[in-house]
Amino acid sequence: MILYQSGFLTLDYDPATDILFVEWPDVHEFLVPEINQTLQILVDHLKSYDIKRLLVDASQAALEIPPQEYKEVLKEFGLNLMTTRLEKLARIITPNPAREHNVEEAKQEVGLTLRLQTFPDKQEALLWLEEEG
Repeated sequence: MILYQSGFLTLDYDPATDILFVEWPDVHEFLVPEINQTLQILVDHLKSYDIKRLLVDASQAALEIPPQEYKEVLKEFGLNLMTTRLEKLARIITPNPAREHNVEEAKQEVGLTLRLQTFPDKQEALLWLEEEG
């Protein structure tokens, strides 16, 4: 069920598994404030629907902002995620090692308290999200 859709972001929720699926948006035509606003929409939906599991597909997203700015976006997003009741976040990784490094750095700097795992494909990520505990 589509909870939200714009030209930048689609939030697809499966109530049976309590998993929200989002494809990470391309970040080349937008400014950092627009990116933060879009991610806040995601956080607001996590809160409104009391969602416990999130699957982010970052595998195809283009990124054309400086690494430090991207890390700051990730840190703010991580802090905002910790204001929700989200328990598990699965990410489908990018083929870009520098971006993955930014994700790890942001996770450490924020002290992310929810369980976060990265996966090479959607099927493995869904299996992990559906596991109890």
